[in-house]
Amino acid sequence: MTSTIDSLRQEDQVILLESVPHPAADAAEPFIVASDRRVILAYPIAEADFERFGPFDPDDDPFCTVLFADAAFHRLGPPGDVDLEIHPLALQGLLGYSVHEVVNSSLTAELATVGPAPALRHFVITFQDSTFECVASDYTVVGVYGAGEIASREAFALVR
Repeated sequence: MTSTIDSLRQEDQVILLESVPHPAADAAEPFIVASDRRVILAYPIAEADFERFGPFDPDDDPFCTVLFADAAFHRLGPPGDVDLEIHPLALQGLLGYSVHEVVNSSLTAELATVGPAPALRHFVITFQDSTFECVASDYTVVGVYGAGEIASREAFALVR
């Protein structure tokens, strides 16, 4: 007999979000700045997205900053690219170095049982050494900057 969470997990549908820059492979690690209900993630973007989100100078190391509003949950940790197949959503189409939304998420369903919250959405971003997951009401690409230092300043300014 399967548990309720196992049966809910079968409903998880992983959708690729093309409106958000893809993470760079073999680059600096992502970082999180968070307050009680806001999570800001900054990470280096894939070279394939330079033209789409640029223009950038040849010396730039472009970083993206994404704000997750009304965050109810977030984590940054394993698995990374090498062992992504162990992630519970791997069989639903989770890809490396990509940005996803999980529709009919078992995680959002589980969090909804804890207490009243705004409509929640589940986001997953995969990196070389880690995976970021966040359950929030929405996301906004705040900006794409020429360097991590600029993205860092913007991220800290957003949590004030």
